Amino acid sequence: MERRTKETVVKVEKCERASADVEIPFFRHMLETFLKHSGLAACISARDLQGFDDHHLVEDVAIVLGRFLKEEFAKKVEEGTLKRFTWSLVPMDEALARCALDVSGRGGFYGSMEFEREEIGGLALENVEHFFETLAREARITLHLDLLKGKNDHHKVEALFKAFAKCVSEALGYGGELSTKGVIEINGQ
Repeated sequence: MERRTKETVVKVEKCERASADVEIPFFRHMLETFLKHSGLAACISARDLQGFDDHHLVEDVAIVLGRFLKEEFAKKVEEGTLKRFTWSLVPMDEALARCALDVSGRGGFYGSMEFEREEIGGLALENVEHFFETLAREARITLHLDLLKGKNDHHKVEALFKAFAKCVSEALGYGGELSTKGVIEINGQ
């Protein structure tokens, strides 16, 4: 799946080891988090050709990733293995996000999220909601995604991406990663 415009070049493809090669550091982190927790074996690469701001790159990644997901969902429908309705409730420290997903074929986004900061690591936080709205339209899914609480904007955004990832993982029948850090310490181990 590829999209080339005068503003961006974005590619999403199947690969053995999921990764995101995106120039916006925090957005790259969120995409990698999404890929790990969704279980998608996909590689995302995106380049901004104009350098105006992050809007076009975020939007075009959402378009291409949404179309990629639409195809993945369609494959599972053909196999008879798609789980149409999924939901998740994901904490990220003090932040809590709720996601409900319907692989409906209709494409709609219904969400609420508020942030204190204007940006994190090159990602304008106004583009977080726009990303999910665009992705839902292109994937033709009904997506309810709400930030229930939180104080730290990094944690809030990460909870939203993880909540969505868990729903995608369940819908596709994949097992996502336990931790993007590669380790969970329990009892000091």
